[in-house]
Amino acid sequence: MTDKLFGGHYPLLKQALHACALRQEAIAHNIANVNTPGYQRIDVSFEEFLRAAQQTPLRATDPRHVALPPDRLANAQVTPDEDAPMRPDGNTVDIDYEMAQLAENQIRFQALSQLISGRYQSLKTVITGGGR
Repeated sequence: MTDKLFGGHYPLLKQALHACALRQEAIAHNIANVNTPGYQRIDVSFEEFLRAAQQTPLRATDPRHVALPPDRLANAQVTPDEDAPMRPDGNTVDIDYEMAQLAENQIRFQALSQLISGRYQSLKTVITGGGR
């Protein structure tokens, strides 16, 4: 229902928020294991998620078309970062890099939240008559 109210991009915005939340968990897991010997950092590639979501072959370009269900959109996945430099103890977590990734992910999450919140605010304005 909300997908139809907010237009075709709403399912993508919801999936992007889930990808940000999953990335937040991955970063927290990396930070928690910064001193664990042999730990290999994990990551969620937000850019790959968006690329995959944009390449979804089915698109509803006419109201008579069947829309793609949200569960068929690309899902973000946690993957080991095999390119991260390894320390002598076998750990691949760089705390400075993780903190930068954490800040970037928080900004992205806030931007997506504001987009969705704005759509709800617009709907509320329409329902209440714009404060008249």
